[in-house]
Amino acid sequence: MSSLIGLVLGFLVVIGGALSDHDPLSSLCSLTAVIIVICGSFTATMVHFGFQSVLGAFKAIIWLVKPPKVDLTEFVSNLSDWSSLARSQGTLALEKVVDEVDEPLQKRGLQLIIDNNSLDDLETILFECSDLSGKKQVEAGEVWEAIGGYSPTIGVMGAVLGLIHVMMRLNHPEELGGGIATAFVATIYGVGFANLIALPLGARLKHLAKELGHERSILVKGLVLLAEGKPGVVIRQSLDAFITKSKDKNKVENTEERTAEAGE
Repeated sequence: MSSLIGLVLGFLVVIGGALSDHDPLSSLCSLTAVIIVICGSFTATMVHFGFQSVLGAFKAIIWLVKPPKVDLTEFVSNLSDWSSLARSQGTLALEKVVDEVDEPLQKRGLQLIIDNNSLDDLETILFECSDLSGKKQVEAGEVWEAIGGYSPTIGVMGAVLGLIHVMMRLNHPEELGGGIATAFVATIYGVGFANLIALPLGARLKHLAKELGHERSILVKGLVLLAEGKPGVVIRQSLDAFITKSKDKNKVENTEERTAEAGE
């Protein structure tokens, strides 16, 4: 939610800056600039990634309001119950609970355990499923970063097109000032859209995808422990330590990323 608030505040800062100079808001409005910059940026990105990837990037915006988090505490508790059930009645007894699980990776893991797959096959398949989900989630951020890369250049192109239109009306000098101002609105749209929306949104989505990747690694670790027949207490202790280690690693990586960005 804070990310969504940040996007809104970015717009308000620009509007407030224009109003502080007593410029009318109409000076920042241009349908032609919107068509050129926004539509041009998305069509260029569609050529780059394809329609489905761009559509997926739009759907990922909902993450700003409701990130697709996994309740790890509930997962650990469920694993403990599943372990007790499997150890007392056998892995086939897990068929009783597999239909109650909604999370795809957990559901796939339980089904593989029920089908008596080897530990190596189980771990390989789950990591492949996790990597596939991770690539799709990271791609949403990459799409928005690509949009942020295209839009400033297309904004400049829109400004040039506007200046061409102005030059064609040199016989009306009273219109030159307004025409030139309107032409540069496309540049504002391009740079503003890139730096206030597309690039921050792309970075945020990639960060969320990274956090989800850490969560999936915990899911895989837990399901492997379940397949190994570990008692619920051992599973709980192992995953608690793994979760703590993962959180500490995330903090270190986030600090390094912020340090690197500040150095640039």
